[in-house]
Amino acid sequence: MKLLRDLLQSRLLHQAVPVAIAMLVAALSDHIASGDPGWSGLIGKAGHVAILLVPALGAHLLACRWPPLPAAFAWLGGFAAYPVLVSRLYPAESLPTWQWVMAAVCSLIFVLLHPAARSRSGEPIASPPPIARLPITLDRTIAVLLGLWVLGVTMLFASTPDAVRNQPLQVWVNWRRMAAEPGETVWYLAQFSILAGVVYVWYKICRYVLVRGVLRRHGLVPFGFAVAAFVALATPVAASIGLLMPLNIAEWTIIPSENHNPFDWTNYRFTIWLTAIFLPLVLTVERLLAEHAEASNRHERVRAELHMLQQQINPHFLFNTLNTLYALCLKDRMESAAAVIKLSDLLRYAVYHGSSERSRLDDEVAYLKNYLDLQMLRFGHRCSLETTWPDSNSDLALPPLLLIMLVENAFKHGVEPVEGDCNLRIALSVEGRRMRFECTNSLPKGVMPHQPGIGLTNLRRRLELLFGNDFSLLAGPSDGAWRSSLELDLVPC
Repeated sequence: MKLLRDLLQSRLLHQAVPVAIAMLVAALSDHIASGDPGWSGLIGKAGHVAILLVPALGAHLLACRWPPLPAAFAWLGGFAAYPVLVSRLYPAESLPTWQWVMAAVCSLIFVLLHPAARSRSGEPIASPPPIARLPITLDRTIAVLLGLWVLGVTMLFASTPDAVRNQPLQVWVNWRRMAAEPGETVWYLAQFSILAGVVYVWYKICRYVLVRGVLRRHGLVPFGFAVAAFVALATPVAASIGLLMPLNIAEWTIIPSENHNPFDWTNYRFTIWLTAIFLPLVLTVERLLAEHAEASNRHERVRAELHMLQQQINPHFLFNTLNTLYALCLKDRMESAAAVIKLSDLLRYAVYHGSSERSRLDDEVAYLKNYLDLQMLRFGHRCSLETTWPDSNSDLALPPLLLIMLVENAFKHGVEPVEGDCNLRIALSVEGRRMRFECTNSLPKGVMPHQPGIGLTNLRRRLELLFGNDFSLLAGPSDGAWRSSLELDLVPC
């Protein structure tokens, strides 16, 4: 049942995708080679491939879930030892070597490069493998692909004597001939590298001149004309560079038209297709980069605004508590020493936790209790305080210094202006992960209820930045009192 539940989760299916794609490609290859036009034949081939690759798939999933050393042994067992065993015991039923290699490469790329490959909870691992941290950009990807093309074509040509005249070439690599004729191999390598360089420059112009230089600055219409002009003028130039290669002969050339005419329409068709491939790739990547940059800037603006709002809150609290301590010192009471300790705890919390993203709910409650104790030393003779606190919630957290603003407002507008008796009730409750904080203070007689000031405005703005619309903040007169309430979801520590 656990395996079935895991299978229904997207994480397991996501991890199985690379080997599943290898299965599909292998089945399609076998079906196409058989010449069978029916779907039943494809289903049969897919079943045969799937049965043979199930142990490899299991090894791949174990490599995604186990620690590095056991994962390496599992992967080698599924993609190295198992194919050899099958080819020895059942050679007629075994898959071709290239299909085993394709499945192994797909699995290895996913395990090494994908950040979610070694995740148990669905979240990316905290420290991915070093290869996964390499900066992979579109420029580097195009360069690597062209480099692989250069190596592949070089080995193909260098493996055949007089490869230009002995076409079509066979798709194989003759290592002995390449070792025996290193000069010829280097000769091919240099020429194909120049051709790859021409293609890479074409890509660079598409990205940095046409897209960034023309499209961004001048718009779509000039961009369209610039693309047309570039293809029209650059195609014969690139073909002419190709015709300079010593590889060309009188009967055949290496440019797409395979003749000595750089203005042949076949060359234009090739460059039009090449441009049609590069431009969507570049536009997609540029769009993603722009969105990432905008998200980063927006995140930094939010962090800066949150820091500013917190700095506006902390001095307000400090001035109030210092006034309380001043009043106690004037009265020369023994409680002054205890008040200094409580003030020290309050300042320590504000300094060390006030700039944190999260603070335990228990610490926030202790902070409020210290503040209330200080204030009651000053107003306890005429203020009736009623508090309700929840049981310990050490596993739940919230942004620090959210609740103090409501309590400070209650003292500022409901306790300090009153000359006679007043009431203050504070209730904090937690149901599941939903927290409700309510602060109710009596209103001075004959005084109109105050309008929400900068404190509540800052608090609402901070909540919007932190929670979006997933909170409730209400403040206003109710039954002769001023009631403020805040509801939001806490997060696990």
